[in-house]
Amino acid sequence: MNNEAREAQQFHCPNCYADLKYSASQHMFTCEYCRSSFNEPEVLEFQRRYMDQEQNYDPYKDQMPPEMNVSEEERRQREQFNEESQLYSCPSCGAEIIADHNTAAAFCYYCHNPVILKGRVDGMYKPSMVLPFDFDKDKAVEHYKAWAKKKWFIPKDLLSAVQIEKLTGLYVPFWVARSSTTSMMNAIGENVRSWTSGNYRYTETTRYRVEREANVKYEGIPADGSQKIEDLLMESIEPFDYTKARPFNMAYLSGFYADKYDVDKESVLPRIQQRMYSNNAQILDSTTHYTRLTSRKQYDRTDSLSWDYMLLPVWFMTFNYKGKLWEYAVNGQSGKVAGELPISKGKLTMFCTILAILIAIAIVIGGYFLT
Repeated sequence: MNNEAREAQQFHCPNCYADLKYSASQHMFTCEYCRSSFNEPEVLEFQRRYMDQEQNYDPYKDQMPPEMNVSEEERRQREQFNEESQLYSCPSCGAEIIADHNTAAAFCYYCHNPVILKGRVDGMYKPSMVLPFDFDKDKAVEHYKAWAKKKWFIPKDLLSAVQIEKLTGLYVPFWVARSSTTSMMNAIGENVRSWTSGNYRYTETTRYRVEREANVKYEGIPADGSQKIEDLLMESIEPFDYTKARPFNMAYLSGFYADKYDVDKESVLPRIQQRMYSNNAQILDSTTHYTRLTSRKQYDRTDSLSWDYMLLPVWFMTFNYKGKLWEYAVNGQSGKVAGELPISKGKLTMFCTILAILIAIAIVIGGYFLT
């Protein structure tokens, strides 16, 4: 019998990468974070692919020399990153938080439960660049309050001191792409004009064959590498000024947290391409001057692609309202705020009631003067 102690193995949710737990009542593996359920074959297959990815994937493989050897300087930087960073794990939602070695205790910026020290961060997660925060928490609170106060029917707790205190400086992992693309478009352009002569109205439609081709280069197309943050939320606080980015140094993490990427660059590539190709369509269409385009077809190709793995500054906050988690983000460079706001039914009902009373009074007074 083998009495050697074995390291406890954790099984991850295929949807959100949080830890799975076995439900004896359902006879399924369940995720408390996203409420998904999986049978044993599904869990084992995902775990196999997950382990293969962890063992074989290197975000720097595009930048390696032909002999596939990491330079001595790069190896030294990874070892330094490993030594100076701490990895915390949230037992409630599965989030993994990177902080500097001076952090003694921390909380989860998603669910605000205490987190536990898990160990060192593998050097493969070392970013190449970091975009430092441009302002402190007090300024971030000003931006957030100015944005939220413009909304009429939000719950009052959303602006409470307890809630505001949850605003956290977070470096979010991003894959930032540089690319060259080619787009070709074929369509039928129609010019339509109408006129009236006598008792008749005439419409003339002239059709033309339209062909366009464009070579478009992109610098700094971002896609966040965190499954737990909504992609649309991160896109809503763009843009970031990459000219202020600096080579990564752990000193920038002092006083802040950093998320550990759990979405690799291959996975975000479709999002990057969709954004580029949509912009290509706008460029191609802007060169036409017809009443309308019909039978439009577009063909896109990515000619070259390279990446930077960067940490971008975001002031982040969650708000739990009636069992639903709402997320808010402030661009740590520009101050731009984004997030979906809940509606307080109490405030809305009160407003409608007061409005109905005022309308009733106006009707009565109007009827009085008419008589």
